[in-house]
Amino acid sequence: MHSFPLLGEKIADRWNLSLRQELNMTSDSHLFKQQSGEGRRPLYEGKMIHQFTHQHAEPRYWVDEDEARKAALGRNEDVGQELDYQEYRIALRAVGENTNSRNFIASVIPRNTFCGHSLLVSRITKRQYSFLIYACTLLNSFVLDYAIKMKIARNVSIFQIYQLPVPRLQEGDRYFSEIVDRAAKLICTTPEFDDLAAEVGLRPSSPQPPSPKAGKGGEDAPAPLAQLGRGVGGEGIYGVTDEAERAKLRAELDGMIAHLYGLTEAEFQHILSTFPIVPAETKQAALEVYRTFTPTVGDQEILALIAQGESAQLEFKSTARWNLKDGKKDRTMEEVILKTVAAFLNAEGGTLLIGVEDDGNVLGLQPDYQTLQKKNRDGFELWLMNDLLLKELGKELAPFISVSFHIIDHKEVCRVCLGRAPQPVYINIRNPKSGQLEECLFIRSGNLTSKLDTPRAIANYTKTRWG
Repeated sequence: MHSFPLLGEKIADRWNLSLRQELNMTSDSHLFKQQSGEGRRPLYEGKMIHQFTHQHAEPRYWVDEDEARKAALGRNEDVGQELDYQEYRIALRAVGENTNSRNFIASVIPRNTFCGHSLLVSRITKRQYSFLIYACTLLNSFVLDYAIKMKIARNVSIFQIYQLPVPRLQEGDRYFSEIVDRAAKLICTTPEFDDLAAEVGLRPSSPQPPSPKAGKGGEDAPAPLAQLGRGVGGEGIYGVTDEAERAKLRAELDGMIAHLYGLTEAEFQHILSTFPIVPAETKQAALEVYRTFTPTVGDQEILALIAQGESAQLEFKSTARWNLKDGKKDRTMEEVILKTVAAFLNAEGGTLLIGVEDDGNVLGLQPDYQTLQKKNRDGFELWLMNDLLLKELGKELAPFISVSFHIIDHKEVCRVCLGRAPQPVYINIRNPKSGQLEECLFIRSGNLTSKLDTPRAIANYTKTRWG
């Protein structure tokens, strides 16, 4: 854990985080209004946020934007320059008694809001929302919460936060996109966060009904989102509001972050045990996810398949989208996958392993991930099933295709299992000479995928195979 750079350390070409206070509740009290109105912005206080939500309580005060800008600029002229309050930023409770269920309580707050001094606020030096969400998630993790609770008695100081070791992951690093995707679903629950959600690749979805178990966990537990109604901003379409689903996402985040810090199961179990007020089921869920994500030397079933080598019912493909030779995305790679899958469906079924070279060397899926909007297994599966196989081969074949992911030597491999199709599966291939699309039938011939070239060959095969 201590091998990572401290949060206060400035690192070139990486995101950096700096914390500060905005408005003082005493010396700036003349700016506070007790009612909302035209030109007034909400004043966020510590009790208004909880982990991954800005709707823990309603605002007590509002601030006139023009007056607050003057206070923020001091003697500097206001020429319409963008100030911090106009952007998304992390808000972290500055009061964190070690008798609370959690010490670190952070969320991303909407644009065009101000904060009182019971919140520490920050933007990220690299103005990319994925880094903002990632940093917020680390601050809310059991791992960093444990690290800070060893240092504080009551208030959380900026100096103490800066002493925490934090992995500065970038896009493409293991766990980064998975963490950002899950945390964004927790944060982006109102329309103010639509821009944030869209930038990190969330897809709109219908709001979920509240869980009947929502709201349990004590006075300091997060308030159910539905309980607050539309809150400050209203109902969103990107995030997750169902409490059971939110709990699942949070458990997954804590499990992944424990792995990110290289903790053993015993170490993570000890950290969880130091939070006696947190419900046992919450801690158990995080531990179970940790076990699910535990890297192994290799999935034994997949290792056994690779050891067999390619055959009539087993094929290896290095990539599905990325041309390793040319170093770029290549549509012909997708066509190869289509031919292979169709051939298995037209034969006796079989297994396709993507991310494995012909000689059995495990390459992993990272080359393909970099070509996707969602650079992870979720994005890959969505593209492979919906945008390629079912789109090109037909949705009726869905029962005969299954996709799973496995870890070999810390690299992800995709297994596509194919059954016997109930009717011939044709694919449209463009003739390189005529430029016209031709309907083609592919089959397995030994450990190769072969195209049947003549109408007679196709008729004979289909009669033998399907009768």
